[in-house]
Amino acid sequence: MARVLALVILFLLSLSGISQGDEADAQQRLLVEAARKEGKMIFYTSVETEFARSLTGAFEAKYPFIKTDIFRSTHDKIFSRMNIERQTNTYVADVVSVGEFETYHMQKKGFLAPYKSPSAAVYAEGFKDPNGYWTDLYDNLIVTAYNTNRVKRDELPKRWEDLLHSRWKGRMVLDQNEDRWFANMLHFMGEKKGLEFMQSLAKQEVAIRSGRSLITQLLSAGEFDLQIVAYWYRPHLMKKQGAPVDWLGLEPAILALHPISIVERSPRPNAARLFIDFALSDEGQRVFLKRGREPAMPGLRPEGYPGHLKVIPSRVQLAEKLDDYSRQYRALFVR
Repeated sequence: MARVLALVILFLLSLSGISQGDEADAQQRLLVEAARKEGKMIFYTSVETEFARSLTGAFEAKYPFIKTDIFRSTHDKIFSRMNIERQTNTYVADVVSVGEFETYHMQKKGFLAPYKSPSAAVYAEGFKDPNGYWTDLYDNLIVTAYNTNRVKRDELPKRWEDLLHSRWKGRMVLDQNEDRWFANMLHFMGEKKGLEFMQSLAKQEVAIRSGRSLITQLLSAGEFDLQIVAYWYRPHLMKKQGAPVDWLGLEPAILALHPISIVERSPRPNAARLFIDFALSDEGQRVFLKRGREPAMPGLRPEGYPGHLKVIPSRVQLAEKLDDYSRQYRALFVR
């Protein structure tokens, strides 16, 4: 009904010669009123709880007539819960935000509804689905972290291939679940060259641990000298706090995406659209910026962010072969 009313109003506006800006304002007012009637929005996300609450809190401050609930869990548990809701025809979630590969599989299974938010117009190719099924909400830049007490500046690697030097044997660590990094590296290096690189890297006696943030803590404590894959914000923050940790960017630097989407058959589609419009807007993106994280919106970058790096967004379509990449990664590194 709201969509029909919107089309009628837009038709009348076109007859009256009102500008596109006025049309957009009219559409926004219609959306706000329709969302007001729904009065609620449920958000499923793997974003850290404090960030999710900051975002929904800012949204509620702007639209106090819409109450929000958050279900925060892992990618896998969210996927499983949405699958059960679909099978039982009991739809609960309105908006979902998980990793880029999970988003790909949700779209493929029909869990997501298309919506081209006006806020997403400024987002570049690779950071949004061309059909509107998802738009990047925030990023995690992949860098390499190191212990400044144990690594000399003149021995720091300048290219990924430098990690194959004998000086790094037995000094490096990876998370046991870096299959996404593995997949993107093989894609950007080329399958053959990338696999040869990974096979050589595996011969460097790379330690394996679980939990990227925990690994950075262990790096700071001196258990390891170099963390091959770290999310930029963690070593950057620890360095500011005085820990003996720093980071460097090896190019191409991969940008892990965290998209946001409307759930297919959302019980409150207008509140869902309004929330996504807000989350992708300058106002919503600054929620992440204020907390030192990496907004997806172009031009918004936290203090200390390495803008000089050649950065490539994670290729979402690699999710199609993730099981194969995971098997290869584990066979080489996790054994």
